[in-house]
Amino acid sequence: MNKDLSYVSTLMKDACTNRVAMFSNENAAKHADEAIRKAHLDILGGELTYQSWRNNKNQIFTIWEDFLSPTLPEAWKTSPFYKRLCEVRNGVIGEKNAFAVKDKSYLVAAKFSGGTWDVERQKIGRAKDIAIDTEWSYINCYEELDRFLKGYTTTVEMLNEVKEGFAVDMDNRIATVFNGMGAYLPAEFVQSGTYNKDTLIDLIRLVRTANRKNVVVAGSQRAVSKIADGTNANWISNAAKDELATNGIVVRNTGIGCDAIVIPDSFVPYTYDFAGADDTLYVLPDEQLIKIFYEGDVRAKENSEQENHDQTIDIQFQHKVGVELVTSNLFAKYTIA
Repeated sequence: MNKDLSYVSTLMKDACTNRVAMFSNENAAKHADEAIRKAHLDILGGELTYQSWRNNKNQIFTIWEDFLSPTLPEAWKTSPFYKRLCEVRNGVIGEKNAFAVKDKSYLVAAKFSGGTWDVERQKIGRAKDIAIDTEWSYINCYEELDRFLKGYTTTVEMLNEVKEGFAVDMDNRIATVFNGMGAYLPAEFVQSGTYNKDTLIDLIRLVRTANRKNVVVAGSQRAVSKIADGTNANWISNAAKDELATNGIVVRNTGIGCDAIVIPDSFVPYTYDFAGADDTLYVLPDEQLIKIFYEGDVRAKENSEQENHDQTIDIQFQHKVGVELVTSNLFAKYTIA
């Protein structure tokens, strides 16, 4: 991007995250919006008309692409779920993504008679690279030309809606990953029935022992609430009572020997049905076992009048992303009747 224009995308990023670096008083947001609008007007030759938009829009798209490309992966930095269980990477188009996965087997000590060094050997630190598939995702949005030209819809508002749309799509992809988990697990690691605390603790012990690392229990808010439901109220700690009273669930003082974490909710597109399973708890190794790879930058393009047949600004945003479960460790699945 032209260095003279880079400050515009920087200002937009700061405005969208309420971190306006160029202004420091209480009217920062107002001043930032005015500065962003003025910068766009400068690019358009000082006035926002149909002709100036038609002749200069590609520079505007470059700024929007520069704003969205880094902010999509950064959207997860404040989410406890994504921070704890997801590894996010970026690469250029065509780059082979590779996530290193360690072999879960471990060194075994064996008895021998002594007096020799001629024994079976075992390789240390075995690992392999796993690549995940990526696919294109898009959002196609529009606004009435007059409203856009008059500034009734601000650039920051529009791009925040686009960012939110891609965030919802990511939550849906995560739900799809969890819905497909457990198909090839050993029978001992799959349980179902009425919630029972001992059953969950047994699964926690299995996963912890099999992987030799700490575990975390994940599920929807409804599923995680079963953990508190299964605890004797007479024995629950004051910290757990406070957590339950504040959040309706217990994620830290669980009484099961590990933390719990809520999987973000999302709807099946165009419905009000939750995309994830509401009746399932997953006992997971406490690691970033969900891999997210953004391949390339965001692309923006306006559809022509011939394509939309009306007097609207019709803009399509595209990006390429992949989401998969990548781990060599065992986990468990508990379906609650």
